[in-house]
Amino acid sequence: MRLPVCLLACARRLLTCRWIRFCVVGGAATLSYALLGLLFVKALRLPVLAGNGLAYVLSFFVSYLGQSRWTFEDSRQTGSPRRRLPAFALVQLFGLGLNSVLLTLVMGLGLPYEAAMPLVAVAVAVVVYLLCRFGVFRRSRDSEG
Repeated sequence: MRLPVCLLACARRLLTCRWIRFCVVGGAATLSYALLGLLFVKALRLPVLAGNGLAYVLSFFVSYLGQSRWTFEDSRQTGSPRRRLPAFALVQLFGLGLNSVLLTLVMGLGLPYEAAMPLVAVAVAVVVYLLCRFGVFRRSRDSEG
């Protein structure tokens, strides 16, 4: 019985790490996108572009809510949700563009997509995390002391 308690304590410690929470929320948003896309396109028989678009928009809000309420939770963040939501959307759009540019560059160097994609995904995740941490969800100067 001691091992599960140890594993639970380890999991709790890991979840205090902001980077781990960022990845968990990103994974949840990705999973919600995939499942909602399948639901809308396969089960509800929406046109592919409509179903995929709706799934993407809904998963964006899963990501925003998770990142703002759990990953970067702090009641002393600067700016209101009205400011953070558009800023978060711009960061996500930038991440998508950066992903496309880096993928094109890395594949242009001869790396196949299967190898380039995970490398680029990690690089973009680091950039998006930093932009969220020090931009979108930064703490106000008054709260840092």
